[in-house]
Amino acid sequence: MKIARINGENGEIQFEKITSNSKYYLLGARALTSQIIHDEVPPLCNPLGKENKLIFANGVLAGSPFPCSARTSVGSKSPLTNGIKEANVGGRPAMMLARHGIRAIILEDISSTLKLILIDEEDIRILPAEEYKGLGNYELHSRLKEKYGEKIGIYSIGPAGEYLMKSATVGANDLEGYPSRHAARGGLGAVMGSKRIKAIVIIPPKISKVKMHDMKKFREVSKPFAKSLAETKQIFSTYGTPLMMRPMNEHGGIPTKNFQMGSYEKIENISGEKLHDLVVSRGGKKRLACSPTCVIKCSNLVVDEQGNHITSSLEYETMALNGTNLLIDNLDSLAKIDHLCDDLGIDTIEFGGSVGVAMDCGKVEWGNAEKVFEILDNEIRNNTEEGQLYGNGVKNIGEILNAKRVPQIKGQGISAYDSRVFKAMGVTYATSPMGADHTAGAAIAGRVPSQHKDYGELTKNEGKLDLSFELQIYTAVMDSMGCCYFIGPSFENMEIIKNSINAMYGLNLTREDVIKIGISIIRTELDFNEKAGITQEMNNVPEFFRKEPSEPTGLRYTFDIADLKTFWRRLNEHNF
Repeated sequence: MKIARINGENGEIQFEKITSNSKYYLLGARALTSQIIHDEVPPLCNPLGKENKLIFANGVLAGSPFPCSARTSVGSKSPLTNGIKEANVGGRPAMMLARHGIRAIILEDISSTLKLILIDEEDIRILPAEEYKGLGNYELHSRLKEKYGEKIGIYSIGPAGEYLMKSATVGANDLEGYPSRHAARGGLGAVMGSKRIKAIVIIPPKISKVKMHDMKKFREVSKPFAKSLAETKQIFSTYGTPLMMRPMNEHGGIPTKNFQMGSYEKIENISGEKLHDLVVSRGGKKRLACSPTCVIKCSNLVVDEQGNHITSSLEYETMALNGTNLLIDNLDSLAKIDHLCDDLGIDTIEFGGSVGVAMDCGKVEWGNAEKVFEILDNEIRNNTEEGQLYGNGVKNIGEILNAKRVPQIKGQGISAYDSRVFKAMGVTYATSPMGADHTAGAAIAGRVPSQHKDYGELTKNEGKLDLSFELQIYTAVMDSMGCCYFIGPSFENMEIIKNSINAMYGLNLTREDVIKIGISIIRTELDFNEKAGITQEMNNVPEFFRKEPSEPTGLRYTFDIADLKTFWRRLNEHNF
């Protein structure tokens, strides 16, 4: 495996081979992006300046048959939080990069013109891309497939990334060929836009360069695990993440009316079951894999009444932040919002949170889907002043409108779980190096990091500091493998990860060694953030979560601030 450093301005491309003696040998995906940022990016630099770097990295298990292991981590200093950031994405490209023998691409400096990076069997080339300027992801991907072939992998930005909007995403094409997969959080699309790179195109190699020490032993581990996931995730495979709409509503913890409430009286109109029925009745698709090696297959493809593609995949976070949060109760409206966000390259979580603040301030009428379409398709697409207002994140719009309720932490909008109800998720939001990021340690109902510990009741504080801490460590490990966290960030699964690494690389790691990978990642990220001014003194939630109860539960956020500020001392003392 190797790392490719690409300087967009002078055209230099350098390769660094990863050997068994390399510091990067067992660093993949998030572990690798965070380490490179820590070592090479000045913590106080301008995130959109030439000193920042954008890294695309595969996991340690990428290119193998391990289930759900073909995700890409995109990392940089975030223009949204000003701290370290990693967002991961499925789709086609990760497996192709691995098969080319590339573990990471590092984009350096700033090009003077818009460029495209092409990777094929022969070389990596930097090509002019002015002809694609301003294109949305859908038209861009269509043109690129026409030029380079239907089976290519693509990372790209839409207009929002070119406009350097702080909630801009990096898109990837899915297995059906649509630009529906996004490394969405943290504004990394703006960093790619600042580098003046419109897309990275990967032509599939004929022969894989991925090396496997002992395939027989590897399959003895991975095959039963894949079978177990496929069998135990059947309901999730059928309904996908939208299945969570009704349960989160019943818990009283789904964001409603800019987090004023935790339940929505019209939830049945936009439930996961209703979406399932709509997709099936119109001839859409269910049980789609988000990336190669995915066995859970929780994605969907939504079509309109004429059978035309609208979006794939419509997920819980998008439906909640743009549905219940905005009082929009129409599935077709939510599908259109998702389509427009994917096309423009905008984080649906950050966008829904931003519009929620605007509605709360009386700038937009509650439930006005047509106005939301206009904001996306007219204002953001044309980079108007109004578009900049909605494209630069929850914190930005909250400050400009002098809003009372601004659901953000460390500059990043809060996702679709009310931290007053889902106590451990609230700890993750407050303490994650990534800002309010549920994927850093998704402590949703029913998820526990160890089957041998009691973490208390969902809505009680007891046990939730440990619950969040352990999930964040195990999730960091999963991220470094390039794995979807739906397979389970747990103590038990660290044993499976350990056995897989040992079989693939011919090593003798222990489970404790694997857990230490996660601990090291968090240490690295916290160290960068401290130097960037994102200190643990900032580990808190918005004040309105402490003062205003979430209805109908009547719960408030009640964790002691001192416990949040000293949360990461557990790195030195915690017993797994």
